[in-house]
Amino acid sequence: MPTFLVIGDKCTDVFVYGEATRLSPEAPVPVFKPSRSVKNGGMAINVYNNLFALSDKKDSVIGHFSSVDNIKCRYVDEKTNHYFIRIDENDYSNRINIERHFIKLIQMSDCIIISDYNKGFLEESDITSICSYRKPGSVVFIDTKKKLSETILSTVDFVKLNQTEYDHNFPNHLKEKYLYKAIITKGGEGAYYNDNLYETDKMVTIDVSGAGDTFMASLAWKYMKGNDIVTAIKYANKKALEVVTKRGVSVV
Repeated sequence: MPTFLVIGDKCTDVFVYGEATRLSPEAPVPVFKPSRSVKNGGMAINVYNNLFALSDKKDSVIGHFSSVDNIKCRYVDEKTNHYFIRIDENDYSNRINIERHFIKLIQMSDCIIISDYNKGFLEESDITSICSYRKPGSVVFIDTKKKLSETILSTVDFVKLNQTEYDHNFPNHLKEKYLYKAIITKGGEGAYYNDNLYETDKMVTIDVSGAGDTFMASLAWKYMKGNDIVTAIKYANKKALEVVTKRGVSVV
């Protein structure tokens, strides 16, 4: 059974639910009255949690995350799930230290998932170093907020990105060489791969927070079970659909 290694920035997602029934007398802004709060691990931690939930007892799931905990606090209307505001704290990460113990983790992993939110934990050279230490036959998936370079595209096996990221990151000369590595998520439409759209079922979306992390975890897990990226995309569509019908950041 495969060994998975998740690498990336971490955060705590906080959802403060409540209501706003009046405007402030000091300024034309709503007065928010909180009633409850929910906390979840986010970013690379959410990828890890979803992967752990999918895995069976024979799989091994390892995480290597930034030590700085980003905080994303959302104030949400309890009845409608409308967001009033999101406040981010510690919006950075310390840079990764690629030392002997970490290299051993890379070398023992069958599948490496890089969840890079571009907070400073991973530089481009760190990503290429991680790929250079992997064992023969291992697979690297990446989801990054960085501007994709040919260096990154040439060293990973698959890259997950949304339509906007694809439009900004794939000029024609890169499309010709690396399109077969790109899985392009399109929200409620599904996902594109090799110019084919793999549609998802139509469901009422409650909250898209963390859906991309669920898609990435499900994609990698299913691919390692059958070595078929199309089957993995369809499975990831299904699992991402499950979490957008729930509030907050949810795990499959």
